[in-house]
Amino acid sequence: MANERPILVALPLDEQTADIVAIAAELGRRLGAPIVVLHAIPRRRLESERGIDLRIAEARHELEPHIASLRANGLVLQDVMIELGHPAEEVIEAAPRLCAQMIVTGGGQPATVRRWVVGSVAETIVRQASIPVWVARGVSPVGRTLLCPIDLTAESRVGLETAIDMAKRFQMSLSVITVLHDEGSNPHLAKDEGAIHAQLKALLATYDTQGLQVSMTVTAGDPAEEIVNAAQDAGLLVVATRGYDPLVRDWLGPVSSRALSHSTCSALTIRHLERGHHERERVISRLAELHERAKLLLADGRGAEALPMLAHVAEQAATNASVQETYARALEQAGRAVEATSRHELAALIRSRLD
Repeated sequence: MANERPILVALPLDEQTADIVAIAAELGRRLGAPIVVLHAIPRRRLESERGIDLRIAEARHELEPHIASLRANGLVLQDVMIELGHPAEEVIEAAPRLCAQMIVTGGGQPATVRRWVVGSVAETIVRQASIPVWVARGVSPVGRTLLCPIDLTAESRVGLETAIDMAKRFQMSLSVITVLHDEGSNPHLAKDEGAIHAQLKALLATYDTQGLQVSMTVTAGDPAEEIVNAAQDAGLLVVATRGYDPLVRDWLGPVSSRALSHSTCSALTIRHLERGHHERERVISRLAELHERAKLLLADGRGAEALPMLAHVAEQAATNASVQETYARALEQAGRAVEATSRHELAALIRSRLD
């Protein structure tokens, strides 16, 4: 049976495009899911409507060969969206609205870029998305090794479940690694490694790994460094994160963040949803709805009517540049130029950390 929840593909028009399209096609086929392509066009101050329309038409023309490639693979293209705004923000806002099951984004060319740039579109999406994110880097992972770091927490077990599923779907071997902190000359380290190895073996025995080639490694050292080293020969790194809070920059956790930043293979982040997550997600979705309503009022020249809802949204989403910019435009329409300037400056400051 086909999976009706779409895969949201954040598609730029640059050197990453081919990698993203290739993995989107693989995922669409192997998950039986429709594809939604989203391309974002950055805003330009004082740009005319005609200028915007021309840029949208140009982007649609440049996207067409990639869209045709996806269709040629027999995939269902649910929608092709061209949005005006910051790419990461548009993707984060679209994912819950579309009920997407996964986001696919680019993460740099592994031959030349050993890590993503802090503040990049990929990093922002991974940090703020509440659903799995596939960061496409380089060649297809089919037939290669899938690396899954495990520390025996609830989060990492969620990652293991997904890793086993993906290894089967992509005909990959599964390599499970656990890294113990190396505290120098620890006489009990060898004993600890043996105990952890036994726990890993017992944990894997609770899953259906029939048909998979599975290896287990228990080692000591700096966890992030050991994971990055192990990922050098992998086709996919599956990393489980500790929760979801888009207002907290380091919710990924220091080890996961470093491993994702410095690895060169494709990566898939999996969310461990804590109690209260769905309520927070509903609140975020409600704020997104208010933001969209306010933008419609602005387009109709009714900025004063949009101000109360935008004041609420801007307070709740204080680190969202798109929201702050919309609030600034409403303040301008209401004749509150000084406050509008402050909001524009705040939006620019937030974006300076993304670009």
